[in-house]
Amino acid sequence: MIADAKQKFGHIDDALAPVLVCQRSAKDFKVLHISAGLCRLFNVKRAELESFFLRPTEETIHPDDYVRVMRAVQKGFRNPEEYQQFSYRMRIPKQEEYVWLTSCIYGYRMPDGSVLQYITSLDVTNEYAERQNRDEAFFHTSVLLEKILDTTQTALFWKDKNRRFLGANKAFLDYYGFPSEQVILGKNDEDMGWHKDEEPFHSDEVMVLTTGRSTYRVHGKCMSHGELRDIVASKSPLVENGEIVGLVGSFEDVTDEIRRQEQIEKLNEGLSQALEKAESANEAKTSFLSNVSHDMRTPLNGILGVADLALKCQDLDKIHEYLQKIMTAGSLLRDLINDTLELSRIGSGKRQMDWEVVEASHMLDRLVTSMRSAAEQNAVNFHVNLDFADLGYLRLDRLKLSKVLLNLLSNAVKFTPFDGDVWLEGSVLSSTADSCTCRFIVKDTGIGMAPHFLPKMFDPFEQENSMSEKGRMGTGLGLSIAKELLDLMDGKITVESERGKGTTFTVEIPFERVSGEEGLPEVPVEAESVSLDKRLILVCEDNELNREIVKTILEMNGMTVLTAEDGEQGVMTFIESEEYKIDAILMDIRMPVMDGLTAAAQIRQLERPDAHKVPIIALSANAFQEDVEQSRQAGMNDHLTKPVEPDLLLACLSRYIGAYDTQRKG
Repeated sequence: MIADAKQKFGHIDDALAPVLVCQRSAKDFKVLHISAGLCRLFNVKRAELESFFLRPTEETIHPDDYVRVMRAVQKGFRNPEEYQQFSYRMRIPKQEEYVWLTSCIYGYRMPDGSVLQYITSLDVTNEYAERQNRDEAFFHTSVLLEKILDTTQTALFWKDKNRRFLGANKAFLDYYGFPSEQVILGKNDEDMGWHKDEEPFHSDEVMVLTTGRSTYRVHGKCMSHGELRDIVASKSPLVENGEIVGLVGSFEDVTDEIRRQEQIEKLNEGLSQALEKAESANEAKTSFLSNVSHDMRTPLNGILGVADLALKCQDLDKIHEYLQKIMTAGSLLRDLINDTLELSRIGSGKRQMDWEVVEASHMLDRLVTSMRSAAEQNAVNFHVNLDFADLGYLRLDRLKLSKVLLNLLSNAVKFTPFDGDVWLEGSVLSSTADSCTCRFIVKDTGIGMAPHFLPKMFDPFEQENSMSEKGRMGTGLGLSIAKELLDLMDGKITVESERGKGTTFTVEIPFERVSGEEGLPEVPVEAESVSLDKRLILVCEDNELNREIVKTILEMNGMTVLTAEDGEQGVMTFIESEEYKIDAILMDIRMPVMDGLTAAAQIRQLERPDAHKVPIIALSANAFQEDVEQSRQAGMNDHLTKPVEPDLLLACLSRYIGAYDTQRKG
């Protein structure tokens, strides 16, 4: 076998080289040759060294290097002709010390499958010791630098000349929530995606790397823990041997500082706007009250002035004329009060939608009926063309819709000359299974409006013509109310008008469509009107003049009247009366001692059969919808508002007393 080795490795007799020639098989290991140089390397004789090499590998190789050496041995056996070089620690024979060796190995596979191996080794213990000293010194310096970097609160980072991260300190990693710098190594800002906009940090880094100039506190935004934050960054070039090889940078989070500044600016702006709004509101309030005062004093002056003339007049026909003028001025004053309250209520945000389901083809029946009568009285031709039959049922606020169109139609009738024309047209602008948009057009052949008035026509108290040719006066609030109500209904209104040719209002409103008759309210059975002659009515009213007016109206129509000056007296009067003797109760709301709501509720709770059935009708100056609801919740049947309208009062009494008669007979 030695001959084979000499044939393959002719230089095995080189005494200076530390050489080991061996033969390996799957089950055996033989030492064929140990050179003198190898004996000198270990300072032992050849026989002792041969015995050492035959010992188990784990006894001769350092435990930390054992796996690496075994892999090299196995690789050498599998691929014997492949040259290998590796370093490891081997124990010196007869000693506990280890030396670092760098070995080179190559071999040849024999016909019997065994492998001849030629191994040379070089003692590199001193070189490893020097490198370890250098590594320890570098490690010490690195640890010191790392501690300095990690203890500073400023976020620090460094990049190569391609803007790729080379490292970062703990403050930087903590700011972004990274477990280690491995997350960012080799990546640039764009790869990380933490800037909402690449600028300005891309530009400032390019400038640092190309010009060598440093930047200071460049402001930008970045994502940190899922939140867009404000930072300011400063950067300087890294220079080696006169060449820019990268940059080092730092940044600070200034989000709280900027937000505080923004809050201060926003607060200042808000205070400024609030001051402007307050001043504007005060001016608007002053203007509004001035207009209300002026417009209310006008009919009030007419009422008082004409009343004074009537008192001094002896001519009955003239007195009747004066009284008619008082009624006209009083009606205007009442309308002005109602419209003013309506407008202020809408502006305060207290108005809500009162939804009901109605059949589209009949949603304006009441309005059309009332307007036909008004048109006839004013000698105006009223034309109606409503095409809503195909819509079925809609959910809407019929009262507000009617009020909008009533304002427009009333103005059209009022300002259209005798024998003129007024149209109400309705059509479907668009429709789906769940919703639709309807268009309403109110058109007239009236006096029209001047172009300069159109932009301010929806402002409160703005009137181009306060009195029509027919002598009818307006409040100047109708169009304002219509516009506000349309805003509540998400509707819109446009107008076209020309002096002497008429006006056209176009209203568009969205509605919800309802399938079938879902949500339709139950229709109450109307009671037949009955005679009021000799009926006994209890009037609860604290104001002596109002009490006298109501008492006189009732007595003029054949009724007998009991009166009470507050709610408590009213309850006692009812208690002391015979059962079913009182036919109805007219109840004021705001009264001393006991208010009307409490009085009505107490009457309903009395343990006598008529207490639960007797009609109780509120007669109050409280005119809002919630006032009506409160009256009904207190047990009242209806709610009429002051000033008293005799015809409406008598009709209401006749209807409810008729129903009461039916209950008493039953």
